[in-house]
Amino acid sequence: MHNRRQWIVPALVLFMGGCATDAKFDDVYTQITPPQLQTGQPIPLPKNEPILKVTGRLGNTNQEDHIIMDRQTIESLGLVEYSVLDLFEQQDRVFQGVLMRDLLDLWQVDPQAKAIHLKALNDYNIQVPIVWLKQYPVIFALQQDGENMQSDYRGPAMLVFPYQQFPSISELAEKSYWIWQIAEINVQ
Repeated sequence: MHNRRQWIVPALVLFMGGCATDAKFDDVYTQITPPQLQTGQPIPLPKNEPILKVTGRLGNTNQEDHIIMDRQTIESLGLVEYSVLDLFEQQDRVFQGVLMRDLLDLWQVDPQAKAIHLKALNDYNIQVPIVWLKQYPVIFALQQDGENMQSDYRGPAMLVFPYQQFPSISELAEKSYWIWQIAEINVQ
């Protein structure tokens, strides 16, 4: 027997544009700040409190075998934003952050890596295929509606999927992929 949620999400996606084609990657977001940190450059050590630890199959680290990053270092990849219907709050929200594709490139993720495992401050964790993060403009969001996300709700960061602009990724519209309070990422 199927639960109600399994039927609602696909129906919502079909209603919102199941016949439409996907948007183009670069047409979904607006570039807010230019990148200052580029792929191939060393990842600086945090000058402020670290908000993210990255482990696993990495080619570029700033610690012995992992990466620690503060908000400023992450933002130096160049901020982007877009609006999306928040599935939990049922309101349009503007999210601002960096493209996951750019983070993966900066970290020089092993080409054989298949997924990232994300762990939140509240111990919620999910695994996301890397192919989704490269194919679609998924944001590692640091702000919601112009305000830094705080750790008492969604901060320091969350993944935001542009599911409304990409009907082909209806499975990403499911609430289980909306992870926030991201503290650790393991590249697998």
